[in-house]
Amino acid sequence: MFLAAGGGRVDIDNFRHRGWTPALAATGVAHRRIYDLRHTYATWSLAAGVDIFTLARRMGTSLQMIDRIYGHLASGADDYERELLDAFDNGRSGRNGRCVGAEIEEEESS
Repeated sequence: MFLAAGGGRVDIDNFRHRGWTPALAATGVAHRRIYDLRHTYATWSLAAGVDIFTLARRMGTSLQMIDRIYGHLASGADDYERELLDAFDNGRSGRNGRCVGAEIEEEESS
């Protein structure tokens, strides 16, 4: 994702000792692993309502991994899904979904 100053890969040990650890100390944040940012992103994304399909794509992983590791954080997902479907069914959504070509055909009156 990020290149080193001279191009190529970032030396993670160098980054951790020269950048990450001093930055945490300077801001008064308790030490944490760089990898913990991944978990923070996932949990905040789910809390904000990002669906697991989008989250899996963004994180470059499978739906199964997202469900296994973070599924417990998606509480209320069933209720949210029902609300979306009810709004769509009742024509209150103001849109035709997020899929290309998801147009609703008007029923013809007999």
